[in-house]
Amino acid sequence: MSLVATYHLDTPVYDPLFERVSDLRLEIEHVVACAPDTLLVTFWAETDHWPTFEAALERSDTATVIRHLRSEDGQERCQLRLPASTTTYWDWTAVGGVLLASTVTRHGATTRMEFPDQEALRTYRERCSERGMGFSLSSLTDAGTGSDRRSQPLTPSQREIVALAVERGYFEVPRRTSMVELAAECGISDQAASERLRRGLSNLLESGVFDTLWAPASRGTPKVR
Repeated sequence: MSLVATYHLDTPVYDPLFERVSDLRLEIEHVVACAPDTLLVTFWAETDHWPTFEAALERSDTATVIRHLRSEDGQERCQLRLPASTTTYWDWTAVGGVLLASTVTRHGATTRMEFPDQEALRTYRERCSERGMGFSLSSLTDAGTGSDRRSQPLTPSQREIVALAVERGYFEVPRRTSMVELAAECGISDQAASERLRRGLSNLLESGVFDTLWAPASRGTPKVR
């Protein structure tokens, strides 16, 4: 059975961006090779300093933005081109790795990736070491058919605000916190926080995570808590 690894990896290719925009957060959606030496990266970017971020990209020697796709929840969905040699793309694809999610900040990338087996993961880790990229494994679990995908319906930023809303009592009656306070803790605007929470809850419902809430109890009576 394949394995899902969560690990932290140094990402020097993005360092120049974070030097200029320290609060920048990138949520990588897709990485594909459009040529042997060039990658097309699709990602959501979040920052309170958009002009500085765009200027940093324009001055970058490696990353080249080719289009802004759309805005949502205070984030921008963009695509850029990167030299494949500055990443480990060909290393993880060579061993059969499948990218599930990756969040990049100034501290590096936290990535979830599916590997065919432990040998593939070991080989990839060795190649990262050879490149001088610090690799730190956080967790390793069996990939179970469909279960991993269903258990991760939220992006990291959506997961953050949903968890915070529950922890701070936003859904309690009466509420123990407000959207303004949630937004302040997340460092985003009230509107962005509201949209992100709504999108997160919508994704949870669509993923089927809450299906058991509507299932009849063993005696045939709807179970309500």
